Amino acid sequence: MVFGGVFATSLPAAEVVSVYDIRFLGGQHFFDGDVSALSGNISAVISPAVKFNEKWTLVPTYMGNYQGTRDVQELAGGGTLFQDSTGHGVNVKGIYSVSPSWKMKASAGAKTELLRETKDESWGDGLFDYRKYSGGLEAQYSFSDNANARVSYDYYMLAFPNYQSLESAQDPTLTRELVGTDVLNSRNHMVGLGIESPLPGNMKADFNVYYNMRGYGDQPVVNSAGNTTSTDRDDKVTVAGVVLSAPLFMAEGLRLIGELGYTFSMTDSNQNHYDARKTTFLADYYDYSQNTIAPGLIAAIGETPWVVNLGGAWNHRTYDSRPVQNGNGDYLTSKIDITEISAVMGVGYPVTKQLKIRTQATLGWSDSNMEYEKTFKYNYKIANYLLGFSYEY
Repeated sequence: MVFGGVFATSLPAAEVVSVYDIRFLGGQHFFDGDVSALSGNISAVISPAVKFNEKWTLVPTYMGNYQGTRDVQELAGGGTLFQDSTGHGVNVKGIYSVSPSWKMKASAGAKTELLRETKDESWGDGLFDYRKYSGGLEAQYSFSDNANARVSYDYYMLAFPNYQSLESAQDPTLTRELVGTDVLNSRNHMVGLGIESPLPGNMKADFNVYYNMRGYGDQPVVNSAGNTTSTDRDDKVTVAGVVLSAPLFMAEGLRLIGELGYTFSMTDSNQNHYDARKTTFLADYYDYSQNTIAPGLIAAIGETPWVVNLGGAWNHRTYDSRPVQNGNGDYLTSKIDITEISAVMGVGYPVTKQLKIRTQATLGWSDSNMEYEKTFKYNYKIANYLLGFSYEY
């Protein structure tokens, strides 16, 4: 069920415009042949923007969600399966209009994410629960209503309060670099550049590039003898992407808008890997590159339109130095290669001006030459269907 709306009120010397989007969707998910009981996803975004004058605007935002369908997330160097999750975050953004063309933005926020690997796990006890604290600055120059350039700097911290492993309690399937206290905690400096521009044929392009410097202050680099050194882990993450969009067909009763995105990402880490179980040292274990292609199509059908969203993504990740393991964990000569494909279809229909029916179905699968999966998931199929309602006014 989705509640959405915009409310504007006048206060002395200020105008408040409240935007909210609350969604309730229920259904089932399927993971490698297992079928779940009925479950639901809930999300909420509430943002009362306050415009003090022509120069100053303040935008506080609350974001909350509960995901009852299974999900595989990339954490600690591999895919981890979670039964359900919930997250809550707040963010405050201040916008100052220097001139009609120049805008300066500053933001600060905090977020908590709780992830349960099993249904009987208590909320707040998840091994991979994390907190995020962030702040950032952005400058934007608008050449016209639909063309602009942006430059940004963000600082954020990630903290995993429950992930504090000790040498004496070390699981032999874990690796030497993850032995210690707060080894997943990181401090991040990220700079970004974005350009949005119209193109011939009513097309539009949105280009973004980010460079993230991530330091792990409590995760020492492991050497070839399996010992920790005095050097801390340091990662460099580069992401560059472009999204092209254009109207494909416009006529009475049918409108089609197409979208195509491409993203390249690369991680360069000084961290190595020592598998104590196999007494094997692997240099540059966390280095990888990934290509993503994401097409999309939006169709509005009819006078009171059905809205159909079709989307998908193809991800191909290759590890520079991480070798494949067979089912027993023995290392082979080839390097890990992962292909992930996902597809989603959403349909919305307005029963009345305010009431809408919404349904969504997703399908995803991951295929890899990696056979050893006692620690992380590399090969799986996952799907779900959800049905809900919207009421907007």
